[in-house]
Amino acid sequence: MPTSTGEAIRTELKKYGLIRVLGAPTATGTTSRLRDATRLVGAAALPSTAFNGCQVRISTTGGVAAGYQTFVDYLDPDLGDLYVSPLWDVAPTTAARYEIWRQGIDPDDVDRLRDEALTSICSQWARFPLSLVTNPNWEVDTTSWDAGASATLARQGGTFPTEVWRATLLVTNDGATVNGRAESLAITALQPGDRFYLYVPVSVRAGTATLVVRDITAGANVTLSGTATSTRRGWTGIEVTGSIPTGSDSIEVWLRGDETTAIVEWGPVFLHKESGRRMQLEARVDTREKVGPVYALTNYPVQTSPDFGDEKLEEIVGVNPKQVNDAVILQFDSPMTGRPYMYDERIYYTALSATYLTAAARAVGDAATTLCPLDYAAAATAKLVAEAMLIKAPHEAEFYAGVLQLAENRLAKFERLYGPEQKGIQTRERTLYIPHLRV
Repeated sequence: MPTSTGEAIRTELKKYGLIRVLGAPTATGTTSRLRDATRLVGAAALPSTAFNGCQVRISTTGGVAAGYQTFVDYLDPDLGDLYVSPLWDVAPTTAARYEIWRQGIDPDDVDRLRDEALTSICSQWARFPLSLVTNPNWEVDTTSWDAGASATLARQGGTFPTEVWRATLLVTNDGATVNGRAESLAITALQPGDRFYLYVPVSVRAGTATLVVRDITAGANVTLSGTATSTRRGWTGIEVTGSIPTGSDSIEVWLRGDETTAIVEWGPVFLHKESGRRMQLEARVDTREKVGPVYALTNYPVQTSPDFGDEKLEEIVGVNPKQVNDAVILQFDSPMTGRPYMYDERIYYTALSATYLTAAARAVGDAATTLCPLDYAAAATAKLVAEAMLIKAPHEAEFYAGVLQLAENRLAKFERLYGPEQKGIQTRERTLYIPHLRV
């Protein structure tokens, strides 16, 4: 899958006129200047004041002096020497790549806006399990899951079948301890006597996989209906039901490998209350605008029944996302039944930098990669830069208004190509009563 670097997104802004020159030194410079006898030479076209007030940035590609950033002092157009102030700590070599930005633009601000574009504009639909388990599909990492009995937990990103889920969890026993496992956080949403449905896809690389529901209050396993074990290599699923024991106030889901050498790969954990009508989504879903249709998974594998690839998604009618402060709750008109449920969520990309003010931090952001398509990310970044500069530099409003219009036009195009398609949510039809006046 193609990736874009932070540097590539930023330098793409040359197409929008925000970067004046992208170049490479033709000779090693000094701490006070870089030399480019190819692009910066020409007394008639380039006066010594050509880049006054502009900032120059050395990108990660440059190796030596990567991430260095300062102001242009003046240009010697006869030699192609660009003098800077404050001085660099080291001299840029011919391996360096430099960017001269339009006057008034701070490349650090551009990096911030690049990350804002990735985390608040550029997006896609992704499918997630509906589950009472915290982090049921290891979206980012194994946070909220503990390793038990000396097992090692490792998130597997982008593994088969990617059309059903985005990541899996590999549980590897240490070769000396039995019953190595991944343990979920305690689940307290179910009350004693509640019946629950639990489904987890599984592929056993070695040994035996066992799905366990643990009563934390009593320190004992909950009795399950259905086959809770598998020894099959290749994706199948374990499907069980059970009831919360009397006196229990919390349970955990354990994804276990029985033998000392067991290695088991687990898919997302689908857990809900049977006949339940209400599910709260994970904390990252802070607005119902991020929620798309809800589906039930049908024809899904259980032990030796159909393989993945034959499953189907049936959209559920009558599911209403409700906003409760910063949480989103799905309210079902009809009770949930014994099958896995999924929903579409609009997700954004991850920021590439944590800080922006040092050469080292800039180099980290330059080298970091995102799955967001380059054109999509660049158009969104250019839009934000133009909006910021319209406020910061009102005397150049005509130029930045043009950049904004270009960026918005391109963003609309790339949103159609790469962004989330519009998805309506089916709701139950109700009879409309229209009162009439008596005559």
